[in-house]
This record gives sequence, C-alpha cells and structure tokens, in this order.
Amino acid sequence: MKKLKIMTILFAAVMLTLAFVPVFTYAAEVTPAYNKLDELAGKRFAYVNGSVYNQSVQKRIDGTTEDFYPSLSECVAAVEAGKADGAVQLSYCCQLAVNRRPGTVALLPDPVADVSEGFFFPHGSELTAQFNDIIKKLSEDGTLAKLEEKWVAADESGKTLPEQDWDAPNGTLKFATSGVIEPFSYVGEGGQPKGYDVELALMIAKEMGYHLEVTTIPMDSIFAAVDTGKADFGGTLTETPERASVCDFSEPVMPTTISVIVKSEEASSSGGFMEKISDSFRKTFLEEDRWMLILKGLGTTVLISVLAGVLGLLLGFGTVIARRSGVRWVGKLVDGYQTLMGGIPIVVVLMLLYYVVFGSVDIAGEIVAIISFALAFGSTSGSTMWTAVNGIDSIQEESGLALGYTHWQVFTKIIFPQARQRFTPQLMGQFISLVKDTAIVGYIAVQDLTRAGDLIRARTMDAFFPLVSTAIIYFLICLLLGRLLRRVAARIDDTKDSGSTGEVDNK
Repeated sequence: MKKLKIMTILFAAVMLTLAFVPVFTYAAEVTPAYNKLDELAGKRFAYVNGSVYNQSVQKRIDGTTEDFYPSLSECVAAVEAGKADGAVQLSYCCQLAVNRRPGTVALLPDPVADVSEGFFFPHGSELTAQFNDIIKKLSEDGTLAKLEEKWVAADESGKTLPEQDWDAPNGTLKFATSGVIEPFSYVGEGGQPKGYDVELALMIAKEMGYHLEVTTIPMDSIFAAVDTGKADFGGTLTETPERASVCDFSEPVMPTTISVIVKSEEASSSGGFMEKISDSFRKTFLEEDRWMLILKGLGTTVLISVLAGVLGLLLGFGTVIARRSGVRWVGKLVDGYQTLMGGIPIVVVLMLLYYVVFGSVDIAGEIVAIISFALAFGSTSGSTMWTAVNGIDSIQEESGLALGYTHWQVFTKIIFPQARQRFTPQLMGQFISLVKDTAIVGYIAVQDLTRAGDLIRARTMDAFFPLVSTAIIYFLICLLLGRLLRRVAARIDDTKDSGSTGEVDNK
C-alpha cells in the first residue's frame, strides 16, 4: 500500500508539472502573431472533426494544409503549442475560446466567410418541411433573434432551458448534437445538454407535439447516427452540395461567420502559479458541478469494463471448450471468430455493431459497448487460454483417462488447473488493456470518463487539466485493478495448493 501511494503521488506530480507549465503562461496585452488572412498563406490550420470550414479557408487562402481534432479546445491547444498556425470555427465559438485563453491566443479581425447553419435529417424525411415552416415562423416573429441574443450573451445566469412539461401526443424526437460547440450546443450544470441549438429544437418539438431526447456524440458520428435512425435529426451544420446529396437540411437558423484563432505574438509569464492552478481546478471540477460529470463517466467506464471482462472471459473459456470438442467445423468457426476480431480495430467493431448491426434497434450504447468489448476480450482471452491448455503434455490427459476419469474430469481436474497458472498473468494484463480501450466508447453516444473530459475541455477551453485528471484516474483504476487481480489470483492458488496439485503421477 505504501508503494502504491508513492507511485500515485509521483505520477500526479509529474503530470501536473507537465500540464501547468504551458497552461499558465500568458500576456496582459494580446498581439496576434498574424493580422490578416493573407499572411497565413501556406500555413497549417486546425479544424474540428466533421467540419467543412477547410473548404472556405482554401478558397480565401492559398496553399494551406489541415489537421482535424475532436473539438475546438484541442484545435486551440494545437495553436498554443505551435502545431497549427490557426484554428478555424464559427465566430461566436472562436470569441468564447479567446476569452477563456487570455493572452495565449487572439482572434483575427478578418472573417473567412459568411455561413448559415441548419438542422439536417435523413434523406426524404417528413420532418424537414415541418421544421422549415416553424423556423420561418420563429424568424418572422423575432424569436430566433431573441434566442441568438440570449445564448451569445456574456451573462450565464439567463441561459436556461424550459422544462418539457407540455403534452407530447406524437412521442419523442431524438436529436444528436456534438455538445462541444458553445454557444450552439454544450454541456452545462449536471451534464445537461444546452445551447442555442438545443433550445430551438425544444421549441420546434413543442410546436409539433413531441418531447425531445438530446444525445451528445462526437461530430463525426452524428451523420451515422442520423443515417441509421439512431437519431431523427442532427445539427446544426453548414450545408454543402456533398452533404445535401445524402441528407436534407432545414432552413438556416443562425447566420454567422467563420473566424480564425491565431497565437499571441507575446506570451510572457504573469500571474500567480498557485492562483492559476486553483482557477483551473475550480473550472474543471467545481463550476456547474462538473465533478459529477467525471464521477458519472467513471461509473460508466467501470461498469462497461467489468461486465465486458466477465462476459469476455466466459466467451474465451467457451472457445477453449469448443476447440476441445474435436468437431472440425466448430474449430474452424472459432478460428474465424478470433481471426476476424484480431484483424479489425475495436473502434470499428464498436461502430459497426451500433450503427449497422443494431442500427434499427433501440438499444443503449452502454449495452453495445459491453457486447463489443466482450467479443474483443473473448477473442484474446480464448486464444491465450487455448495456448496454455494446448501446451500441457498430452501424457497428463492420457494418464487421467487410464485412471477412469472422463474427458471433462480430466480437463477440469488436471489440464485446466495447470494451464491456469500459465495464462492468468497474461489475462490480467489483457483486462487492464481492456479498461484503457474503453476510452473510445464516446463514438456511440456513451458518456464515459474520457468523453466527460472532452465535454469539460470544450466548455472551459482548458485542454490540459481535464486530460491530466483523466490520466490520473485511469492510472489509479488500472493500478488498483492490477493489485486486486493479483490478490485474487494468489488466493485461488493458495486454495488450490491446499488441496490436490491437479497433476497425475505418471511413474
């Protein structure tokens, strides 16, 4: 236990040092490294996954290159670190990002282009025309203008959503949004999705006699969610000819512009170090009770990991039994399953199951995640167990059969106990890897620990502290699980040693 505490403290100290050195350097006066768009010719730009703003930039600026990141906070971090010369997003979002990263970045005064964002629907959806009628009505009576004024204002106290206390004779509409583009859609107090898009979608749902179910998923997964029916509509996004060929767009809901964030030319150190640590901690955990978002995400991660681990272990054991059956086609089936799972990245398996296999089924993302990781862990654990079982000398089995044991008794009393001592350490390592691999479940609308950190980073524009916190939590989980599994394995070994050795004397 003492060793565990020392390792934890050292790890936390190193990660905090690495994080806060770049975070707390800023200047009182902001001077952009660039002043005009033309100065960025041939430079590298950072974009949010799923955005098409690179097309507008390429039309205005010659010779640009591009990188894509999960959210604007990562784009801004890339600019601060010198990995990108500019970060591109809607002007309202860019201004908020600059306000929350004082002194390190600045906003170019020259916008890239004018754009209008709209909701989007599956091709041929009846919802499109109904949304358009209501959007036109809200635009004509000034509601959209008031809504825009509300959500772009600096005062956060008035940014609340109405309760869904109206009758919904037509059921529930499912709305998919990124949750990382403030003020359009972001996660507020208690993990509640909010923003201009969300309130407008609520208004439209009420007008149409629906309730609204809001799901936050990564931008590049929204199209798949809408296309497969996991969501009735998504958005809001910029309409392009390519996008319009596969889905329908509503009338524009908020005219705005595309802007560019660049690095500040002078970023000198100022301000109290501990004061900035305290401020970052407060924003990441205390404001809007964001610690609850982390705690909920941690619970989801643990739930998926444990259930997938247990089911995967049972599945792996089942493949061993199937191989020992001696039936040729069963063995080929197991080989095919393990080859397939070993050759496809788990993130692809996850998305295939959610958007294709279960595309038309109303199933929780957590269940799909458990199934996906159970299949993956079952493949690796089964292969590991079979290698150990197959490595036991065949004389052991022959001797057991000669003594009158059945094949099942030989396996459970002689072969498997010896093999277990060989494969247990490997399985423990594979399970720890499984826990870390669950960090990708945010692709299918599951709010795990990593996704919680993503949502907080998008809100605070502090890309370092939430990442460090997530890293420390994963480190502690894996460290504690490793110690727990070793103790369980040792206890099982002690129990077995107190009984028979499980080995046949062949003299």
